[in-house]
Amino acid sequence: MKAGRVLVVDDDLWIQRTTASVLGQQGHQVSLAGDGPSAFALASRIRPDVIVTATSLPALDGWPWWERLRALPACANIPIVFLLPTGDEDAAISGALSFDQRLRKPFRVEQMERVVVTVLGGEKPVETTTSEAALPGRPHRSVDPTKPSAGHRPLSALRGQLDQITLSSVATILEMERKNGILLVEHGPQTTGRLFLRKGRIIRASVDEPAVSGAAAVYDMLTWGEGTFDFLAGDVGGVDEIQASTTYLLIEGARRLDEAKAARKPRAETQENKF
Repeated sequence: MKAGRVLVVDDDLWIQRTTASVLGQQGHQVSLAGDGPSAFALASRIRPDVIVTATSLPALDGWPWWERLRALPACANIPIVFLLPTGDEDAAISGALSFDQRLRKPFRVEQMERVVVTVLGGEKPVETTTSEAALPGRPHRSVDPTKPSAGHRPLSALRGQLDQITLSSVATILEMERKNGILLVEHGPQTTGRLFLRKGRIIRASVDEPAVSGAAAVYDMLTWGEGTFDFLAGDVGGVDEIQASTTYLLIEGARRLDEAKAARKPRAETQENKF
């Protein structure tokens, strides 16, 4: 079987991780992206041999991101495997070419393996039918199944508890090692934060509840003393939205935390004096 460079694009982290694990075990070099801009930037740089992408991603400058990519002569003939939601199997896909393939979600592991072999020039036939026994079920864990951490994490390179090692320490390690990937941090049952790192530098950040992004999200996450973290290794594309070094963010976050503690202390003393 011919191995190749595969770019997987989907805003579902579980789809990313599972697909990357399956294809990685087959010897393919897998890169990940979660949105159109990141996918376009990454594909333009690495020029993958095949792209596996969801069709539900927002348009990029009015175009599906793969159409904009194929407008580049060097990327015009990259084959694409389109991942389609159930019910959209026969829907027209803007910019699709005759050698592209389709897979309906949920799909079987063997189907993904075969379709990638096919577009890379293999001889195995492609099966696009599916049943309820599709991707491997998410193993049972004693966590809330609605949390992003629920299920299998084949790309996890580092994980732990924030009460054992602080987020600042984890970010420092990743900066020193110049790592690429997503640091997924869960704080309580409803709050999830994500730090997107390229060569150890935090280029984007977001917190789900309440919704915060950019440097403000980093500073918010640095105050979390409890929770879990999981570093998902992989290439991260897109622009640097924060434009500051990780070291600066950590120092500024510590300063803000100290100021908040100093502001709370007089208020606490005032309350004690009332009694």
